Amino acid sequence: MNNCHYFLFAIIIHISFYIRESSETTEQDMLDFENKKKAAIPSVLKVSSWNDMPFSGIIQKNGQWVGTGYAFYILDLLSDKLNFTYTVIPPKGQIFGNKNRGIISMLYKNEVDMIAAFVPVLEDLRKYCLFSTTLDVFELTAMMKRPEESATSSGLLAPFDNTVWFCVLTAVLVVGPIIYLFSLIRLKLWKGTEGENYNLPSCMWFVYSALLKQGSTIIAQTDSTRMLFATWWIFILILTSFYTANLTAFLTKPQFTLPINNIKDIVNKGYKWVTFKGRVIDYLLSQPYINELTLLNQTTFQGEYITMYNEPASYIFDTVENKKLYLGERHYFRKLLFEDYINKTREGLEHNKRCTYVIMPGSILSRNRAFAFPLNSTIVDDINMVLSSLIESGLIKHKKKSDLPLANVCPVDLQSTERQLRNADLYLTYEVIAAGYIIAMIVFIIELIIKYINYCKNKKNARQSSKIPKQTIKYQENSEQSLSASRLPLYDTTNNNYWRNNNFSLIKRSPPPLYHHNEGNTSFLGKRHNINGRNYYIVVDRSGSQRLIPIRTPSAFLFQYTA
Repeated sequence: MNNCHYFLFAIIIHISFYIRESSETTEQDMLDFENKKKAAIPSVLKVSSWNDMPFSGIIQKNGQWVGTGYAFYILDLLSDKLNFTYTVIPPKGQIFGNKNRGIISMLYKNEVDMIAAFVPVLEDLRKYCLFSTTLDVFELTAMMKRPEESATSSGLLAPFDNTVWFCVLTAVLVVGPIIYLFSLIRLKLWKGTEGENYNLPSCMWFVYSALLKQGSTIIAQTDSTRMLFATWWIFILILTSFYTANLTAFLTKPQFTLPINNIKDIVNKGYKWVTFKGRVIDYLLSQPYINELTLLNQTTFQGEYITMYNEPASYIFDTVENKKLYLGERHYFRKLLFEDYINKTREGLEHNKRCTYVIMPGSILSRNRAFAFPLNSTIVDDINMVLSSLIESGLIKHKKKSDLPLANVCPVDLQSTERQLRNADLYLTYEVIAAGYIIAMIVFIIELIIKYINYCKNKKNARQSSKIPKQTIKYQENSEQSLSASRLPLYDTTNNNYWRNNNFSLIKRSPPPLYHHNEGNTSFLGKRHNINGRNYYIVVDRSGSQRLIPIRTPSAFLFQYTA
């Protein structure tokens, strides 16, 4: 037991010596790190910035330039941690610029040690400067005057998405031919039975009338067709139920939407826009390559640029009042709207008149933002080490939120409970009625044209048919006369039954006594018989023999006089 105690005691002594040596080494490393920082970071830094409130800005106090905004709040924390001071040097211009002008030229020429501003990290700028650890994300969006009405053109189309409407239209166009195909196949398979002889227009009209809950002349006679009809009716029942419920919800409490959601809407709808000169938008649009903002160069009305950088809130609001868009940073817009809301509240305006402006919910461009340093800077690594701890602690997010209320001020949808049915919600109804009357008028005119064409055709056919019998009868009379002249002997002109002219061109013979006695009555001809598909009368001539007389043929008239 004693040996065990001695062994444990020796282990504890060795561990204590190891911990002591490690602590001495750690303290020595920290001292070495502090000495390196003091050697690497100058005691006084030359710092520049630009006016981009609330993120950064420079003002002159008592003849000296002083920095304000979130950037200098972070810079003050860095100076306390790294034991340095700084002097503010005004920029050569409130723009990005290049190696010859703007804040980039100050870094490129080593005129300053850093730019204390939330500078967007652009790849083109890396050849002129270095960037620190990312501070936040820059969201470029648009601010506009709040529209009086939602971007939804009509409440009648609001319950369903465009995809749903397309599927419903497809179903209406497909179900009709399916019903027609089933009935056609059934007629082909069961020949000789009285089936459902539907035509395609009747099937299409049934589907359409059933969708509108109207009657139809089509009656299902077979089980398969009944199943098709029942399936379509169930589909219509579910569809109309959802539509009615969603339409009621929309009319009572609709979701307000804006006419613009992305950069394509700005371009396609021809909006005018304004932004700061020399900042992100102006810089990217001036580049020769294609980027996220290249579409703005295709707008009908090119943008206007603001050259006043000292919080031009009044100028921005005046610009937006003239039906223009202001393109800028989202957080800056939220701060402007909050200040405007507070001012209108103090003026005693109604609640629905306090939110005059609105921010587009989507983003046009997103970029990281950071501090900027010269290419040969030796303080970047030390500042990044402390800056990373500040960012991870959420200090920057906390500072940005401190200027804004907890609730979202002036959102896109004000969620007002007051809702009345407006005339704009019924625009589609008026359009449907107008389109229906126009289509009905066009169909009516087409029907009149078709009726007139058929009338002209019938009239023309009647004229032609009225001429054909006369020519036929004349031809038959000439045939009778020629036959009589060739077969019968000549008589004097004093004979009452036969006569003949001097030039033998015309022979006329009175009908025989039998036929003359029954003139005007064809029932004397005897029984009617069908021989080889044709109808004949069997008559007895003067010699007592039976003869066949065709019925309803021109040759039947010859037998009246030759029999």
